[in-house]
Amino acid sequence: MYKKSSFIAFQIMMIHAIIVETLGVHYWLHEKAPILSIILLVLNIYSVIFFLADLQALRLNPIHFANESFYLSLGLMKRAKIDYSNVECMIEDPTILERKLSKDTIDFVIRDFEKVHPDLILKMKTPQKVTLFMGIEKEYNYVAIKTDAPIELKEHIKSNMD
Repeated sequence: MYKKSSFIAFQIMMIHAIIVETLGVHYWLHEKAPILSIILLVLNIYSVIFFLADLQALRLNPIHFANESFYLSLGLMKRAKIDYSNVECMIEDPTILERKLSKDTIDFVIRDFEKVHPDLILKMKTPQKVTLFMGIEKEYNYVAIKTDAPIELKEHIKSNMD
């Protein structure tokens, strides 16, 4: 889901920016407000660890297929288990895919520097439960997916929907 995007480069850039900002601001702020400086240092260290963990979770957890369902993961931010029997239909029309997504659509699309659109949208028979950041669970009627290999994903889902 991430190989044809600049997501990893962006994450590394963010880690680099946090480290450089931490060094400069911590040195300057430590003379004026040492307690605030230490609090910001701890938050910045947590941010770097979070970005590294999110990067590893995205890299090591691709789409996983099982007999009755498949698992989607977008790092630590979003994950879902989608049963093939719960998929009503697959929307592949380019005009629909290029529209703005509705509020009842969860997107498993990695944001890039340019505008990206999903490769397919799955319409669910019953609302799909998705686990978001911090374990928050929400239900969505549509699941938008963008992958590095959209043709293989579409064929796999179609073959298991029947």
